[in-house]
Amino acid sequence: MLRVNAMIALLMFTCLVFGEPRVRPSEWADPIIGAQLHNIYKVSDKLYRSEQPDEEEFKELSELGIGEVLNLRQYHSDNEEAEGVNLRLHQIKISAGDISEEQVIAALRIIQNSESLILVHCWHGSDRTGAIVASYRVVVEGWSKEQAIDELINGGYGYHESIYPNVVDLIQSLNVEQIRREIGLL
Repeated sequence: MLRVNAMIALLMFTCLVFGEPRVRPSEWADPIIGAQLHNIYKVSDKLYRSEQPDEEEFKELSELGIGEVLNLRQYHSDNEEAEGVNLRLHQIKISAGDISEEQVIAALRIIQNSESLILVHCWHGSDRTGAIVASYRVVVEGWSKEQAIDELINGGYGYHESIYPNVVDLIQSLNVEQIRREIGLL
């Protein structure tokens, strides 16, 4: 028994000394600390991502300088929650289990053509939002697909990898040059 306890202690000590926790890469989206809205991050100088905002959170978004919102939910618009807030609302109805390259192109086109800061969201801000943000990283920002998938999976946004592996498949199969042409980057 003493030998087993000593082995466990040695193993724990080794993990503490040699285990390196991963530091969040600086190029990943920055969490917005102190916001009422959960799972909200600044992706770039133009793009934010989050979960579904409620009435008070839409007001807060406007105060952050966000002027446009892209909702990726299939059965829920933002019209009621955003009523009375000066925001331009967009919606692309996407199923997390079946995201097409055409939907990615439509979303990236809206983001690229936005005239102000834009927030993209779905219900949890995890899967559909993650697919569009990862696509944005690859197509617009020039990240490798591997970098974008790493952020999607390990960025702390709540991506449900075991439920929606199709999101990673989508990112891996993106025809980047074609999409760049279609959204006016080439």
